[in-house]
Amino acid sequence: MYARNDSRKPPVWAKGLCLLALVAILVQGAPASASGPVQGGSLTVGIEEDFVGFDPIKARFLGAMDRNVLLAVEERLFDLDEKGNLVPELALSASTSPDGKVWTILLREGVAFHDGTPFNADAVVAHWQRLLDPKNRYLGRSALEPIESVTRADDHTVRFTLKRPWIHFKIQIGSAGFASVIPSPKAVQEDTQNRAPVGTGPFVFKEWVRNDRLVLARNPNYWRKGRPYLDTVVFRPMPDMQARFSALQAGQADAIVTDRGTHILQAREDRTLKVYSGDYAGPYAFLFNSSKPPLNDPRVRRALAHAWNQEFLVKADFRGTIPVVTDPYGGSPACGDSGYRKHDLAKAKELLAEYGQPVALELAHTNTPRGKEAGEIAQRLFKEAGVTLTLTPLAPGEVFRKVMNGEYQISSWRFSDYPDMGPYLHESLGSKGRVNFSGYASPAMDEHLLAQATSNDAEARKKALCGVARTINEDAVFLYLGGRRFHILARTDVQGLSATPHPVVRVGDVWLAGGARMLQNAR
Repeated sequence: MYARNDSRKPPVWAKGLCLLALVAILVQGAPASASGPVQGGSLTVGIEEDFVGFDPIKARFLGAMDRNVLLAVEERLFDLDEKGNLVPELALSASTSPDGKVWTILLREGVAFHDGTPFNADAVVAHWQRLLDPKNRYLGRSALEPIESVTRADDHTVRFTLKRPWIHFKIQIGSAGFASVIPSPKAVQEDTQNRAPVGTGPFVFKEWVRNDRLVLARNPNYWRKGRPYLDTVVFRPMPDMQARFSALQAGQADAIVTDRGTHILQAREDRTLKVYSGDYAGPYAFLFNSSKPPLNDPRVRRALAHAWNQEFLVKADFRGTIPVVTDPYGGSPACGDSGYRKHDLAKAKELLAEYGQPVALELAHTNTPRGKEAGEIAQRLFKEAGVTLTLTPLAPGEVFRKVMNGEYQISSWRFSDYPDMGPYLHESLGSKGRVNFSGYASPAMDEHLLAQATSNDAEARKKALCGVARTINEDAVFLYLGGRRFHILARTDVQGLSATPHPVVRVGDVWLAGGARMLQNAR
């Protein structure tokens, strides 16, 4: 032992032992994990495609990756737990009138938007009134149809008045969509929200370079003390799935969002990675334009449904990492046998012979590996039934534009994943639906859709929604390409992640631990 005033230095071998001990502690990483969340660090997330935008009116639709930023920068009145109960975020409580038509919501006080604007009832009312105003043509307004008005009771109290009792009102105010997150009214008024979102959330928007990166920084004034843990978050669009996975393996990305089956299976066997999975509603599909020949003839659509083989696509393209589905609900409600048309080549040829004319079609699909592979499988299967299919690969935004304008015959499509699919299906499959891009019309479908829209009885709504599923399969309104299950693959030192029902890395909960990251920072 050295005396306090001893000027002698410890021998070199002692320094070496200390250094080795330090490296061992850093590499093991156990003490950091055991001690709980660690402040600091930067997280890089690889995503499939660039963002669309963050203003619900300007962007028009919520891009598949946009929720990652929305839920980091903006916040909802409530979150939802696994049982569908409201969990306070910007609101503290919600109560309803005896008739179920008026909901009174008490808001949190002392919260401000990133631009200094106070969060209060005026901000909430301005947001909701903007979405409900028909003049603004908010694309998701159909899902909000039961809401009659949103008004201010006092500075921190808001009232939602419904046209009728609505059993899924809680889902709408607690979902991870455009309607539920509250933006800064100042940013909306100044028309900057779409490109530079402002909210009350744990992270502040810093920059967005198209097709390269979107950067968020820690909100130093966040109302949840001690949160967030990270200093910065960088989202990097990486359309090439192999490049995205390679970046994760090489440590150039800390987490990626993917549905690439081969990479998911590899990650499950890689001890340096962890897989988080979540299912949600709104399936992948091939949408038919039923307003134009030959797809206006149900025999042709039914023939294509029997020529199609969803099970083969899920196995060959996704390696079984997404589910085969027979309805659009993601398991809630569970409809059982809904008359799904299975692969039956003989039946497909029989229906086409009954139609009696040659069938040649064009498929507009996304230029992603997933889109290309699904298109090639459809081309091969349809050819076996005697149908010629031309493939047209397009950027996802261009596919969406063609569908909206009716400039297609068959198109790859992703149905929006609302927690309550009923209102959305009412507008996308109803004969007078505002987002009925397929031109499909059926009295039976309208009857089922109306029944689910007007019923406040859970069993009656389930029966009506399952009727919708049966009619989809009976008339072959579209083809199912599998259920939407996204996976987050992350390095093991990324802590605080959890499986979500959306392709979202909830960065507000994430912190970094582990020797590799700590050693890298030390260097």
